[in-house]
Amino acid sequence: MKQSGKKLLWRGLSGVACFSLCFSMIAGVALETNAGTIDTYLGTHSEVLTSENNEENPLYDKFNPPAELLNEDGTGNSKALITAAMDLGRREVAEGSVLLKNNGALPLASGSNVTLLGIRSHKNLLGSNFGVGAKGVYVSLEQALSQNRTDFAHTIVSTLGSGSYGEDVQIKPTISEWKGDEFDFEGAGFNLNPTMIEIYETLGKTYPHAENEGAMEVYNPGEPSVEEIAAVNGSYQDSFAQYGDAAIVVIARPSCESHDYLPGGIAEGLGFEHDEPLSLTQNERDAIEMAKKASDKVIVLISSSTSVEIGTLKNDPDVDAIMWIGAPGCYGMLGVADILCGRVSPSGGLFDIFTAYNMSAPAMQNMGQMYYSNTADVITRKGGVLGFNPGAYAIEAEGLYAGYRYYETRYYDSVAGTGNATSPVGAYGSTTEWNYDNEVTYGFGYGLSYTDFDLEMQGQPTFDVTVDPETGAPNAYATFNVKVTNTGKVPGKTPVQIYGQAPYIAGGVEKVAVQLLNFDKSSLLAPGESEIVPVKVDLQYIASYDESYENADGTTGAYIMDPGSYYFAVGNGAHDALNNIMAAQGMDAEKMVGTGDASKVFVKEITEDFISKTLFSVSKTGYKISNQLPYADWNYYQPGEVTYLTRTDWAGTFPKHYGDMTLTNEQLIKNLNGETYTLKTDDDTSDILWGQDNGIQFYEMFGVPYDDPKWDKLLDQLTLEEAMYIFSFGGPTIPGAESIGTVETYMTENAGNGVAVNLNASKDPNAPWAIPATDPNGNWHPQVFANAPIGASTFNPALMRELGEFTGIESLFTGINILWGPGLNTHRHAYNGRNGEYYSEDPILSGVAAMEFSIGALNYGLVAAPKHFAFNDQETERGGISPYMTEQRARELELRAYQYAFEATKYDTPEYNAGMRGLMTSFSKIGSVECTTSEGLMTEILANEWGFIGYAVTDIYDDVDLWSAVLNSGTTCFDTRGESGFYGVTTLSSSFLFQNLIEGKVLDAHFIDGDANLQRKLKEAVHKNIYAWTESHLMNRYNATTHIQDQMTWWRATYYAGIGVSGVVLVLSAAMYVLSGKRKKEEE
Repeated sequence: MKQSGKKLLWRGLSGVACFSLCFSMIAGVALETNAGTIDTYLGTHSEVLTSENNEENPLYDKFNPPAELLNEDGTGNSKALITAAMDLGRREVAEGSVLLKNNGALPLASGSNVTLLGIRSHKNLLGSNFGVGAKGVYVSLEQALSQNRTDFAHTIVSTLGSGSYGEDVQIKPTISEWKGDEFDFEGAGFNLNPTMIEIYETLGKTYPHAENEGAMEVYNPGEPSVEEIAAVNGSYQDSFAQYGDAAIVVIARPSCESHDYLPGGIAEGLGFEHDEPLSLTQNERDAIEMAKKASDKVIVLISSSTSVEIGTLKNDPDVDAIMWIGAPGCYGMLGVADILCGRVSPSGGLFDIFTAYNMSAPAMQNMGQMYYSNTADVITRKGGVLGFNPGAYAIEAEGLYAGYRYYETRYYDSVAGTGNATSPVGAYGSTTEWNYDNEVTYGFGYGLSYTDFDLEMQGQPTFDVTVDPETGAPNAYATFNVKVTNTGKVPGKTPVQIYGQAPYIAGGVEKVAVQLLNFDKSSLLAPGESEIVPVKVDLQYIASYDESYENADGTTGAYIMDPGSYYFAVGNGAHDALNNIMAAQGMDAEKMVGTGDASKVFVKEITEDFISKTLFSVSKTGYKISNQLPYADWNYYQPGEVTYLTRTDWAGTFPKHYGDMTLTNEQLIKNLNGETYTLKTDDDTSDILWGQDNGIQFYEMFGVPYDDPKWDKLLDQLTLEEAMYIFSFGGPTIPGAESIGTVETYMTENAGNGVAVNLNASKDPNAPWAIPATDPNGNWHPQVFANAPIGASTFNPALMRELGEFTGIESLFTGINILWGPGLNTHRHAYNGRNGEYYSEDPILSGVAAMEFSIGALNYGLVAAPKHFAFNDQETERGGISPYMTEQRARELELRAYQYAFEATKYDTPEYNAGMRGLMTSFSKIGSVECTTSEGLMTEILANEWGFIGYAVTDIYDDVDLWSAVLNSGTTCFDTRGESGFYGVTTLSSSFLFQNLIEGKVLDAHFIDGDANLQRKLKEAVHKNIYAWTESHLMNRYNATTHIQDQMTWWRATYYAGIGVSGVVLVLSAAMYVLSGKRKKEEE
C-alpha cells in the first residue's frame, strides 16, 4: 500500500507537471505571437533592432528632434518635451475655441470671483473613451482658472468604460500613477467658489464621469438636479454673493469610436428640450437658471465635437456669453483660461454649422440602424473576424446638401424665391414656412473676437491658368489679397476665409450656393495695424462633377466649369460670405438674414476662352477623369427607387426615410457577398521576377525617388513569399525580408492627437534621445492634444502644421514611424459619434488641416496615414454598412477632403512631388463594394487621379476573407494588430486571420502562383509600402550591420521558467513514478 500510494502521488504530480508544461508552452506561443503588442502595453522590449554606428555606417543621421528638446549630450529631455506639449496644447485651444456670443461679459478681470456650475465644470470632458482620447496627466479647468502650478500626481486622465449612470460604471486611469515633474503655468487668476466645487465632488459618486467619455445610443449626460445639489448643501446659494462676478456653466457632449447618437436615443425622464440627445436636459437648463441667480454675468462653455442645440441660449438675453471649447485635451483648459481672462482674444471659427434642431438636416432622414428586408435570403458572406452585420446600409439621399451646404443653399433659394425653398417641408422652426433664422443658430466658420476687424479685397486677384502641353494636366489658381485691419481696441488674430459660388442652372448639375475655397489667418495685429493676407484658391474646387457628361473617349463623367459669373467673397463664415454675394447680386435685403457688403466680393466672368468647360476633366497627374464609382448609387442597380434632393424642388425631393430596402439585382447581391474578383490559377508568371540576387539592400534606398529603376532591382530580390508577408501583415508589427535586409519591426500606432505610446516604451530604444525607464517622466503619454474639430476651428494652417510637426517629434521619442491618423472623413451629420476624430463638415477645411498635419509630421520622419478612406459616415453598423450616394456627392464632399490633402500641391516642387505617404481605409463599403476592394476608389481615383504613392492599410482585420480582391484594388496591406513572430509562430497559413478566404481556401505561400495580375499588384503594393518606410525615420536605424537581437523580458522569463520548472518536475516525477512501480513489483 505504501508504494502504491507513492506511485499515485508521482503519477498525479506528473500529470500536473505535464499540464503546466503544455500550458506554459501554449502561453509562450501566444505571447511570442503578440510580442509587439504586449511590449507596447507593458513597456518591455522583447526584441531590439541592433546596428553598429561608425563613420562607415552612421545611424540616426537623417531625422532628429529639435535641439531645444535634448540635453547637451544629445539625450532626450523629457521635461522640455512636456513643457513644449503644454504650450502647444494651450495655443491650439486658445486659437480654436469659438466665441459665439458676447454681450460684454467677457473677458473677465483678473481676480474675479467666479462660480462654476454644471458637473462638467468639475469633471472636464477632454477626449473620447474609444478612439482619440486624452491620455496621462492634465490641467483641469479649475486649475487653469485659479492656480499656477500643475498637480499631475492627482490629475490623471480617466476613461469611462461600459455602463451608464445608476449601473456598474467602469472608470479607469489612463496611466497608473505620476511620480514625475510638476510644472508652473500662468493661470487666469480667478477665485473660484469652493462650495460648488465640493458639491460636485460629492455628486460625482452619484454621477460618475471621466475625462474621456463617448456617445451612447441611449444618452444621459449625467447632470445632477438642483434638488440633488441642495441635498448635499442646502445653503449653497449663500456662496453666490461672494463669488458673483461671473457664473460659468459647462455643458458637454462626448464623441467616440464605435457608437453614435441615435434619433430619439435619450434616457427617459430627463426632459431633453427637443427629445433628442444633442438638446439640453432640464437639469442642464436649470444649471443655467442657477447661474442667473449667482451672477448678472452668465457664461456658457460648450464642450463637444458636434453641433449642440443651443438656440434658446442664443436668444436668451440673460445668457451673456457662449463659447465652444471642443474636447480640449490635456492642456487645452489653459487656452480656455487665456480667453476668459482676456490674455488672448478668441479667433476661432465654427468647424460645423450649429442648427436649432439637428434632426432638420436632410441627412438625418437616413442614418442609424437600417437593414435590407431580405438579408437572410440573399447575403451569404459573414460579418468578418469582428462579427459585423453584413446587411446594414444608408441612403445618402441628401446628395450635395449636407451641413451648411444645405442650410445656406436653401436660404439663398428662399430669398430668391426659387425651388419651393420656403415650403415648410423639412422645417423645424415653423409649420408654415422654412426660414433660415428659425433653423440655424450659428453658421459654419462664424466666430467673434474681443476686437473688430475690417477685411477688404485689395485690388484684382491674380489668376494663373496653365495646362501641361504633354499630359494635359491643368493648374488654375486665383490669389486673393485681403487687407486685414484691426479696428478694435485690443490685439487679435482673425481667419481670412474665401468662399465661392458657381453659376447654377435650374435642372442642371447640382451646385451649392456657397462653399469654402481656402483660408488663412492673420498674424497678431495691434489696434490700428493692418496686413495683407494672400489666400490662394485652387479653382478645381469650384468646378462641379457631372456624372452624365459624355467624354470624347466614350466614357461618362467629368468635372465641368459652366461659363458664367463666378462669385468670390470674404466673410466671417459661410453665411456672411453668402450675404455679401447676395448683396453683390442685388437680392432683396429685407428678405435676407443679416446684411451683405458687395465690396467684399469679386466677380469673375468665366468664358470658354479663359477656362474651358472641361479644363478639369484631366487630373493634376494628367489622368483622364471619368465615373469610377457607379456602384455607389442604389439607382445604378435598381433604378428609380431613390430620389435625391435637388434645388429645383426642395419640398418635392426632401429625403424620405428609406427603410427596409429589398435586394433584387443579381450584381448588387454579388457585390455585397464579396464576389468582385476571381482568382486565376493557370497564368504564365514566368516574366515576373522574384528572388533575384541584385546586391541591393533596404538601407541604400533612402532618398531614392519612387520611379528610380533601382527600385525594380530591389523588388526583384524579394521572394514571392516575403512579398506576401509584407502585404498580409501591415502593422503594427511588420515582417522583415531577409533578401533586402529588413527585420521585423513594430512600426505603426494610433492616433491623431499624439502618438499612442508612452515615452519610456519607445519602439526604438537605441535612439540617442530615447527616454529610459528610469526617467521620472517616463510614463508621460503623448496623446495630449484636443479633438480634431478644435484644430480645424483655428483656421490656421501654420498651427495645423505645427501640430503635425510636434507629433512627428513625439514619434522620434516613441519609435513609431507610421501614424494611423489623423481622421479625415467629413461630418455628414451631427450624430456621428466619431465626429471628434474628424475635423469638419467642410472638405476644404478638413483637407487643409490633414495636409498641413501630415506634411509637418513627415518633416520629422513620421508617415501620417489619414483615415478612414472613405465614407465612414456613421459608427452604427460601421463594419458592414453600405452607404449609397451619387458619385457627385462622393467626389465633391468626402473625397474632396482627401484629394486636397493627397495632392498637396502647396508643397510640390519641380524636384519633389509632395503628398501623403500613408492611408488607412474604412470599414464601410462604397455602395455595394467594400472600400478596401474598390479598384475605382483605390487605384483609379487615389493612385491614378491624385498620384498617391505610399502605404495604404485596411482598418483592423477588415476584409481579410477578400485577400485577393483587396490586393487587386490597390490597397497595400492589412491591419493585423497583435500578429508578430513572422515566418515562425505566425505564418501565412497559421494566422487566424486568413483561414476562411472567400475562395474556400487557407492562405499560403503558393496562393497566387497562377495569378499574374495579383503578382504584379503585389509588386506595386510592396513597392509603395517600402517606399513609405524609406521616407520615414525608420531609416535612422538601418545600415549594413542591422539585425534583430532578442531580449529577455519579465514575461518571457516567466514562461521560460514555467517551461523549465514544469519540464524538470515532469522528468523527475515520471522517473519516480517508474521507480515506484519497480519497487512495488519487488515488494510483491
